[in-house]
Amino acid sequence: MLKAIRSLARRRRRCGACLFALDPACEPLKVDIGGDSGAVFLMSDYHEVLYEDFVKSADRGCGRCKKIISTLGTCDVNFTTARWWPGQLSGGEARPYLELVEAHQKFELCVSTSSFSRNMSAAHPCICRGDRVAGNTGDTDALGQVAGWFAACRANHKQCNAMQGTSFQPTRLLFLGDKDARTTRLVENDTTCTGYAALSHRWSEETQRVRLERGNLAQRKQHGISLGEFPQMMRDVIHVLRQLGILYVWIDCMCIVQDDKDDWRREAATMASIYAHAELTVAATWCTSSAQSLFCDRNGDGYLAVDIADVKGQSVFFRRMLPHFTWQDIAQDWFANDDFVNPEREWPLLARGWVYQEQLLSRRMLHFSRHELLWECNEKMKCQCGWHTSQDSSVLPLASRYKQPVVSKEWSQIIKEYSKRDLTFSTDKLPALAGIAKSFSSQAAAKYLCGLWEEHLEQCFFWYLTGSARARPSGKVPTWSWASVSGNVDCWQSSIENVEFLGSDVTYYGDAYMGEVREAKIVISGPVVPATIHHGQSWYDCIKSAPASIQGDPGRLRSQGNGEAFGLKVEDQFATFQPDYQLDEPGHGFIPSGSQVWCLSFGRVTSSTRDPEKGLFDERVAVCCLVLRCVDEGESMYERIGLCQGSGPTDDTHLDLDKFLTLSQKRQLTLV
Repeated sequence: MLKAIRSLARRRRRCGACLFALDPACEPLKVDIGGDSGAVFLMSDYHEVLYEDFVKSADRGCGRCKKIISTLGTCDVNFTTARWWPGQLSGGEARPYLELVEAHQKFELCVSTSSFSRNMSAAHPCICRGDRVAGNTGDTDALGQVAGWFAACRANHKQCNAMQGTSFQPTRLLFLGDKDARTTRLVENDTTCTGYAALSHRWSEETQRVRLERGNLAQRKQHGISLGEFPQMMRDVIHVLRQLGILYVWIDCMCIVQDDKDDWRREAATMASIYAHAELTVAATWCTSSAQSLFCDRNGDGYLAVDIADVKGQSVFFRRMLPHFTWQDIAQDWFANDDFVNPEREWPLLARGWVYQEQLLSRRMLHFSRHELLWECNEKMKCQCGWHTSQDSSVLPLASRYKQPVVSKEWSQIIKEYSKRDLTFSTDKLPALAGIAKSFSSQAAAKYLCGLWEEHLEQCFFWYLTGSARARPSGKVPTWSWASVSGNVDCWQSSIENVEFLGSDVTYYGDAYMGEVREAKIVISGPVVPATIHHGQSWYDCIKSAPASIQGDPGRLRSQGNGEAFGLKVEDQFATFQPDYQLDEPGHGFIPSGSQVWCLSFGRVTSSTRDPEKGLFDERVAVCCLVLRCVDEGESMYERIGLCQGSGPTDDTHLDLDKFLTLSQKRQLTLV
C-alpha cells in the first residue's frame, strides 16, 4: 500500500533538471517540482538548475536527462549553471530555450512545425516548434524549399508584387542561359528580359579581379564570361538562380564599368530602382570573401538534433539554437553586449553600409547564412529551422520583425540604422544611401540637403554621436550634416526652441542624392554665447582651478568613456560636450585647448533631484547647444564641431539655461 502511495505521488512530480514528468520508477530529488508545467515558473522568470543536477537525475534513471547530458558532451559544451526560459515574457523573447550560463550558449526542445500544437506545453513548458536542418544549404532539399517560398510570395503577397508589370530594367545584366551552360553573357538593354535577380555581397580581392572595365566590356558582350572566371560565391549564385528559373542577374561589379566615373555615377544613381524591381535579391550574408562558397554544410556535431522524448505521438528533439536577426535588432543596438550572438561573425554582410539600402529596398531577399537559409520579404520572414515561424506577434510585433517600407520610416530612424553600418570608403556615405533617399523623396516632396531634408530640418539637424569620436572623414560634406562624421548617430528628439532656419544654399556636381557637393550652406539664427574649449589634461586642470561651488564634487567627475575628456567653459559655468571628430588630434581640424568657440542654443534638458533631508525636489534646466568654430568672421561663417547636452563635469553640475540666455545674443549664422 505504501509503495502504491509513493508511486502515485511521483506521478505528480516533474524532474527538476529536464522539466519532463518524472518516471514513477525514479527516486525523487530535492530539485524536483510538484504540479503541472505551469507551476515551474510561478516564482521566477526562469528555472535554474546545475550541471550536477542533470547528472544526478540521469544516474537515478531519468532517460531525458541522460540524453541531454550526452548531447551536450558530444557538442563539447562545459557549464555549471543552466536556466530554462519559458519565452512569452513581457518585452522579452517569445521562443523558450535552455541557457547554459558559463558557455554562453542556448539549446532548445522542438517539435516539427507541421506537428506542433500549443497544448504540448502540458508535457514541457519550454517546447517550441522547429524543423531539423541537415545536409547543405545548396542541396536539392534546400533549394526546393526556397522555390516554395518564392512561389508562395509571388502568388500571395500583394506588398511584394507591387512592382509587377513595371518596365524598369538595369542598363546591363548577365544572361545566365540554361542550367548546363558553361558561359554567361553581358547584355545591354535586353528587351527580352522578363525578370532579373540582384546580388548583395561584400567586395573582396577576388571581386576586383572580375570587375567590369572599359578594357573588357566589348569582349564580355560579344564572347561572354566563362563560369570558371567567376569567384566561387558567384558561381554558386548562378547555380541557385538557374534552379529557380531566373535567367538574368545584376551584379554591381560586373554590370557597372568600374573605371568609368560617368558610368558609375549614372548606374549608381539607379540603385533604388535596381533592387526594388529585382524579382529576388540573393544575399551572400555569411561570406566575407567572394572566394568562399555561398553554401554551408550542416553535418557536424553543432547541428545534432537528438530525440529525447515523445509527446502525443510526436518526437521532441534537443539541439543548439541557431542565431537569428529581426529588424528590431537592426533598428536598435544590433546585439550590443549580447553574449550569445556575434553578428559580425554570423552575418558580416549586414554590417556593410551599401547593404542597408539593398536590404531595405529589395522586395524579396534570400539570405545564405552560416547555418541556414533565411527568406525576407515585405510580408514574411522564414527560416529553415522554424525560428521565425514560431515567433508570437503579441510578444514581438510585426513592425519589429519585418522591415518597414522606406516611406513609413522617420528619416531620423533611417539615419540611426544606417550610421551603424561600415563603409570601406568614407566618400560613399551619401552615395550608399542615395537609393533610399530617392524612394523617400517620392512620397514627400522636399529638397535634399546632404543627408537631410530642408522641409524637416528640425527633426534631424541636431544630431550627435552616441560613441567615441573618430577621425573626420575626408570629403566636401558640410559639417552640419551627419554624413560628415564616422560612427553611430542619433537625432535630438525633444522640442526645438529659440532657433530659426532662414534658408539654404546647396549645389552639387550631378545628382543631388549622390552627394558630390559643390557648395553647402545653411543660415540659422538663435541665442549665441562665446565659450572656451578644453580637452584632455587641460580640461581637468580647468575644472580643478574653479571655485568649489562651481566645480561640484571633484570626486565625481563625469566619465566620457575611453579616457576622453572634452569640455566647455562658458563664463563661470562648465559643461562636457560630444565632439563630432577627434579634434584633439594633430592634423586637419585640430583645435587647441583654450581656443574660442561659440555655442548656439536649440533646446533644453529638465531633470530633478530630491533632497533626502528636506524631502524637496530641485528642478534643473540645462541648455542644449551646437558647438561651433568661426571660419570667416566677416561672412559670419561657422563650422560645427560638436554638440552639448548641458551636462556638467560632475553629476551635480549643469550648464544652466537661464544663465546661458542672459549671456546670449541672438545672431544670424551661416553654417558650412
